[in-house]
This record gives sequence, structure tokens and C-alpha cells, in this order.
Amino acid sequence: GSGSSSSSAEPPLFPDIVELNVGGQVYVTRRCTVVSVPDSLLWRMFTQQQPQELARDSKGRFFLDRDGFLFRYILDYLRDLQLVLPDYFPERSRLQREAEYFELPELVR
Repeated sequence: GSGSSSSSAEPPLFPDIVELNVGGQVYVTRRCTVVSVPDSLLWRMFTQQQPQELARDSKGRFFLDRDGFLFRYILDYLRDLQLVLPDYFPERSRLQREAEYFELPELVR
């Protein structure tokens, strides 16, 4: 076909803005944010795999079966590579477990 610049052999790429459903909580962020820590789980998911290989929810959002409440701190960390927690934060050990799952060694420390 003339005038068609897209090739059917090329795999679909991830959008610049990604919608994540983490344990029922929806997060919308930039792809560059989720891949900001090389070799982390999210980095591998969004650079080494194709979009169609990842789990999706019924609305087409990328689905992660993790704690949706704690993921906000994971995402915060990915934005500027610093962790800021509220003064009273009783779930440090659970957040540490999430950091281990997402393979973020600096955050685990």
C-alpha cells in the first residue's frame, strides 16, 4: 500500500502515558517514570517486553497484582529517586517488601 508508513511487522510500542491498575488503584504516569530505575521489575516490563505480553484489566490498563495503596510511594520514588514518607507511617516493612518485589535496591535500603 502506498502512503502507509506503518509496518505490520513492527510490534506495538508502549504509549508515552501509561495507565496502571495496581491492586484496584489506578495510576496514570509517564512511561519514562516507570522505567527510571534500570533493571528494576517495571523497567524490564516496560522495555524488554511487548505491551501485549503484559497483563491488562478489563479497561486495558496494565495490571499489577500488588498493594495499590503502597504503590503510590513506589511511584513517588520513581519520579525523583527519593523517598518521602509521612511522619507517622506504620507500614515500612510492607513498603520494603513492595520495594523488593519491584527490585528497587536503593529503596529497599
